[in-house]
Amino acid sequence: MKWNIYFALILHFGCLEKSVATGPAIANFLNRLGPTGNQSLGDYIDFSEFLGLDYGDRNPPLRKSYDFIVVGAGPAGCALANSLSKNPDITVLLLELGRAEIPITQDVPATGLAQSSTAYNFGYLTSQQTGGCLGLIDQRCAFHHGRGLGGSTIINSMIYSRGNWRDFDAWNASGNPGWSWKEVLPYFIKAEDANLRDFEGNGFHGTSGYLAVENAAASTSIGPAMLEAAQQFGIPYSDYNSGNQLGTSFTQFNTKRGVRWSAARALLNPIRHRKNLHILTKAWVTKVLIDESSNTAYGVEYARNKERFRVRAKREVILSAGAFGSAKLLMLSGVGPKDHLERLGIKMIKKLPVGESLYEHPGVIGPLFVVNKPKDDIFNVDSVISLQNAAAYLVGRGLFTTPYTDTLTYVKTPFSPYPDPEYSDVELIQVGLQAGDDPSPSPQIFFRINDTLMNEYFRPLYDVRAFMVVPLLMHSRTKGSMTLKSTDPFAHPVFNYNYFEDERDLEALVYGIKTAIAIGTQPAFQEMGVELYRKKLPGCESFVFNTDDYWRCYTRVVTTTFYHYVATCKMGPVSDPTSVVDARLRVHGMKNLRVVDTGIIPRPPSAHLVAIAYMIGDKGSDMIKEDNGIW
Repeated sequence: MKWNIYFALILHFGCLEKSVATGPAIANFLNRLGPTGNQSLGDYIDFSEFLGLDYGDRNPPLRKSYDFIVVGAGPAGCALANSLSKNPDITVLLLELGRAEIPITQDVPATGLAQSSTAYNFGYLTSQQTGGCLGLIDQRCAFHHGRGLGGSTIINSMIYSRGNWRDFDAWNASGNPGWSWKEVLPYFIKAEDANLRDFEGNGFHGTSGYLAVENAAASTSIGPAMLEAAQQFGIPYSDYNSGNQLGTSFTQFNTKRGVRWSAARALLNPIRHRKNLHILTKAWVTKVLIDESSNTAYGVEYARNKERFRVRAKREVILSAGAFGSAKLLMLSGVGPKDHLERLGIKMIKKLPVGESLYEHPGVIGPLFVVNKPKDDIFNVDSVISLQNAAAYLVGRGLFTTPYTDTLTYVKTPFSPYPDPEYSDVELIQVGLQAGDDPSPSPQIFFRINDTLMNEYFRPLYDVRAFMVVPLLMHSRTKGSMTLKSTDPFAHPVFNYNYFEDERDLEALVYGIKTAIAIGTQPAFQEMGVELYRKKLPGCESFVFNTDDYWRCYTRVVTTTFYHYVATCKMGPVSDPTSVVDARLRVHGMKNLRVVDTGIIPRPPSAHLVAIAYMIGDKGSDMIKEDNGIW
């Protein structure tokens, strides 16, 4: 549905007066949206209902019981609902607290950052930080977390990255049989409908699956130069989704002919008329119903339209509410840490370390580079919003098809927890613009950059051709936790996560920054007159520019997050005191209760989590079918 291009772009760029006459009014409107407040576009107009996009009957004639109840419609939940309901004799209820996606605002990859400012984001925030996020609003990083049919796939950056083969072999070796690279790779390949420039024929990609994977049809001029410069620096050109990652290549996205390809679009839309599958939106599950005499889950309680309902599961309750949602629901239902539940007055049914592990991928917004001999002029708003670009988008081409994340480069730092020299630990995300180029509030809301930094450091480059490289630390040592704030099922959890608690995480990111700077000095970039932005970051003025101490300060001030949360419901054997589910994703000591989402991932992976989430959903559904004898 590409007829919406102008509406989406006006919403995105409309705060610039020269863009549209109503700019100031739209800016006012947008500034009231998203996780910095409590309102969103969806709270003003329910576009999903207006456009009839709730994937089937919006108010299905619910049964009193279903064979399977799936809680949460993120990528894993959508995969489960699709797979389990293939058998017409099996009934499935998919409960999602959010709404269907809105093509008017979510189709266009170029407006990706704006999605965090909608009702499709929970708007979670870290606690106030002392070692990182220092230049962000209230010194708190954003913990973006999607909600709605498709989960985070309707607000994410669409990057498709599976991880390193060593990740999965480590899962397998730590007491989780069946999760080795050799065993999970077929799930990745089967799911894919790949359309890639160079790697389709290398044996690691599929072309007949439900999940669109493609390179953006267009790239900024920085992308090809970055690839050439990285190779000149000694980094090989390679497919980061082939299991080995050291290398550089164009980014692979979950888009199809330039349109965001969400989990709901891929997995729910094609089956929306199945009679044995009911999809209920705006249904907030508040509790798993458990028979305490046998520790057996037999249903759920949920709230919808200010009423409470109960529905029974004849076979299993499956939690796919994301790393935070599933852990929160277990604790509210009496499954979790004994001391924490008792403190809140929740009757404990099963003592398990739910929420006691939480890992994330920390990163940093920059370094920034200035281009003195640019080969494009794509960030002049008057030229971006043009009939030419709109026409190109209609046929799946042009700048609107790209999220501007042109390339990914993987490097190994001396601070990695793993000695294997081929096991990369930092990803360099090259972005074809910098945070001050977008005239809308989107980047400031997304990154939570405070006004001083935005106005004094990023905005001065608005009329200058510039770009940034964003390092992501894949193997963070810093371990946090999440707890319940109260027994109110609608309250946000509390996140006890302290960035750079282990300073080796900081050092690894500084190494990534220095690598990006070194790549910037290569001939391919020098031909374009690329040079490091030398203005000192506010808050770091006391340090000598371009020294390690300066970049340590820089990283602490403009810390960012990638909303890659894992291990809150960690997978592992019963003998592992930090684990919550076994290798078949069954909650330890419980019957008919599983967790099937990224919360089960035991340690920080070398991936953007959406690829793994789909795999977990597909593999989990096969396990459930096998265990229930319903192939």
